[in-house]
Amino acid sequence: MIVGKRAMPLVAMGVLVLVVGLLVACGGERAGVADSLPAVETPVVSVPPTAAAVAVQEKELVPMPTAHAAETGAAPVESPAVARKLVMLDPGHQRHGNNAPEAVGPDTREVKPKVSSGTVGVRTKKPEYVLNLEVSQLVKAELVKRGIEVAMTRESHEVDISNKQRAEMANEAGAALAVRLHADGDSSPKTSGFSVLYPSAASAALKPIAADSRQAAGFIAERLKAATGTGGRGLSERSDLSGFNWSKVPVVLVELGFMTNPEEDERLSEAEYQQKLAIGIADGIERFLNAGSPAR
Repeated sequence: MIVGKRAMPLVAMGVLVLVVGLLVACGGERAGVADSLPAVETPVVSVPPTAAAVAVQEKELVPMPTAHAAETGAAPVESPAVARKLVMLDPGHQRHGNNAPEAVGPDTREVKPKVSSGTVGVRTKKPEYVLNLEVSQLVKAELVKRGIEVAMTRESHEVDISNKQRAEMANEAGAALAVRLHADGDSSPKTSGFSVLYPSAASAALKPIAADSRQAAGFIAERLKAATGTGGRGLSERSDLSGFNWSKVPVVLVELGFMTNPEEDERLSEAEYQQKLAIGIADGIERFLNAGSPAR
């Protein structure tokens, strides 16, 4: 009899669980009902996904246009690689040169040292690599203020980056323009003035970027004249520079002035004049980015 009395509540509880299970299975769950019932753990069985399920998951990884975009006919957003206009600044040289040989270009056997440490101010005794970075940082600040994306091949003197590698950095970044900043030297202490170099169209490797590079050089030279109030030495076409010959993007080289000229050497280290140089270079770059390409 004791066994019979205890068996009855167990039977009743089984019926209750069965009824609740049927309600849930039929969609009868209402707010507050599920919370009021004791939690029942259900064993989880892992089932390998079918080939069809995998295919559906893979399709879902591809972003699809939103319904709103389809209804309004909105144009697709340009990918960042296409929409952006990145400028690569290359402050020439570095603290310690690297005289290991490097091919001047992809279509020649001529070699040059990978990179030198540059010249030195005749009066200031400032190394060229220091001046180049000083002005490059000012140019970067000017461009960033204007909303232009900027990358730099170096922001320290303690690097070892060859001229070929500097060109490849701009290539890999997909730069709209690479701007190399240097200072000049000459056997005569009277030689002075900035100049802007660009790759020669006579070289087969450079022909695809020559027209754009020439246009950028012209804009920068023009703006430098206006910013500094000096005439400069004009433009120079070159086919012997590793930093040009390995480039696949438009590229120019700005010679800021002659550190072998005592007066110009001092002027190149003056904060006010450096700012004028930076504004002129940034103005020319901005004009190039906003202009239509002559190569198209």
